[in-house]
Amino acid sequence: MYGIYGDIISAAERALDCYEETKELLEYPEVQADKAYYLSVLSKYNNLKFLKDKLSALISALDEERELMSMLSEANSDGERTAIYEEISSLKRIASGISAELSDAVGCKHINERVYCRFKLGEVSSKFGTALFQLIKSDLLSRGAKTEQEKVVAAKGGYVREISFIADGEDVTTRLAPLTGAHKVYIVQAKSEELCFAITPAARLENISESDLKIDVFHSHGAGGQNINKVETAVRVTHLPTGLSVVCQDERSQLKNKKRALENIEKRLKDISGQTEKNRIEADICAQYSKKNTPISFDAANNTFTDTRLKAFSKIPFPLSSEQFTSYINGLIAL
Repeated sequence: MYGIYGDIISAAERALDCYEETKELLEYPEVQADKAYYLSVLSKYNNLKFLKDKLSALISALDEERELMSMLSEANSDGERTAIYEEISSLKRIASGISAELSDAVGCKHINERVYCRFKLGEVSSKFGTALFQLIKSDLLSRGAKTEQEKVVAAKGGYVREISFIADGEDVTTRLAPLTGAHKVYIVQAKSEELCFAITPAARLENISESDLKIDVFHSHGAGGQNINKVETAVRVTHLPTGLSVVCQDERSQLKNKKRALENIEKRLKDISGQTEKNRIEADICAQYSKKNTPISFDAANNTFTDTRLKAFSKIPFPLSSEQFTSYINGLIAL
């Protein structure tokens, strides 16, 4: 039901089996009378309360995302759909962050995330963006993550105007999110360009759950010879969450019609899901490109880099070394 987060949610629920018991234990007079024991129980309760709150927040984000997905078909305008797409993307990032905290709390392996990333660059900012991409790629590879579907688009002037790729690995959202926005690249006084970087979760297409399908059989009205009015060979498959329905009645056997109907509805759902995902990604990328006046900036004249969030990274030579970049990302995560 909760896709890639199912294992983490199950592990958290198992860990919370003793939550109510621990909560009640704090009220026992004999426990309160023993200060050391009381503090031990209180510590356990606080850890469980943290776990309970995080689990509730994760499930709430996933349920809200599912509800928003169902609202897309009812949206009356492009603006309304764009707002829904942006909210879905925000919930995906929230779920990613909470799942990492839950994984640490219950000792689970962190989930592998897939994140779509894109740079938009100008003629001067191109060299900074290209160098930043190489630093990101090196950092991801050093942590066992990987990059896929790398695409570099050159402008007519020969410089790189766009770079896109998929980052796949543990906690990639956490490491890349602090780098997003439209960053200033100062060229000369009163003149600058933007170096835009955005990321958005790349959803995996999940298998269709059998519980979401309703299968009806009825007498065929198509080809089928003598069986046509004697045997219920036609099949209708309905996907309950979306209401999408497919009928197959061309084959002589019910089994073959059912197989074709299931194949057809799976293809149609993937086409719809793929277009929805494409629209969501574009809306999220554009929203992040609009984030101006970020704490990150570059000085083209002096080839320096500044992030006002960390004092150690003010007007330092760019590109950074791999070690510097890893320390930089770790510092941002620790804020």
